[in-house]
Amino acid sequence: MPRKTVFTADDVVQAAFDLVRKKGLAGLSAPAVAEKMGCSTMPIYSHFKNMQALEDEVVKRAWNQVRVYQAKTFTGDIWVDQAVGYICFARDEPHLFKSMLDGRNQELKFRMNRLHWEELGELLEAYPAFKGLDEERIARIRYTRAMLSNGIATAAKIGLNKLFIENDQLLSRFIRDASRAILSGYRDMAPLSGEERRLMEKRLKEIRDASEMK
Repeated sequence: MPRKTVFTADDVVQAAFDLVRKKGLAGLSAPAVAEKMGCSTMPIYSHFKNMQALEDEVVKRAWNQVRVYQAKTFTGDIWVDQAVGYICFARDEPHLFKSMLDGRNQELKFRMNRLHWEELGELLEAYPAFKGLDEERIARIRYTRAMLSNGIATAAKIGLNKLFIENDQLLSRFIRDASRAILSGYRDMAPLSGEERRLMEKRLKEIRDASEMK
């Protein structure tokens, strides 16, 4: 009698990850994962209490792929390369990128976004271009550039957007120029008013609280 195949939790996650990579979250189901693994659904539910738990692991793995892209060297400027890598990931892995935004676990979505933001910030602690800037100004600069890069990553791939996104060299140049413009503009910009600062701190607290919900 042939030896029975034993599937690990990682085997299940990898099969689910490969499915989402090709078909998006809509293609993720226990029967589909089982078919890809060549087994029944038993190994899936022996490692995961439900499909949401498996989906969460897929989303976490997608975030890990973002980190791989953002660690690549496109220009040699770490802050610029973080944005270029993020956009290139969205371009190359559209279903995985969408799974990070559309996952049904809102708590996980908030938490992963927050952890990712903090990790990128730690990598920028000694960033030369931020030298001499206070934390508030650095945060405003980073938020503004993040809105730009996320907008490009989620925009329809048509027209000039398609032209830039499909060419790493043009994309890198555009992000580098835009990042420098944002940095230069904020250096001379007035600080937030007391009311604006309170509003931002309140909103940031709401986001942190949402990411820590049990």
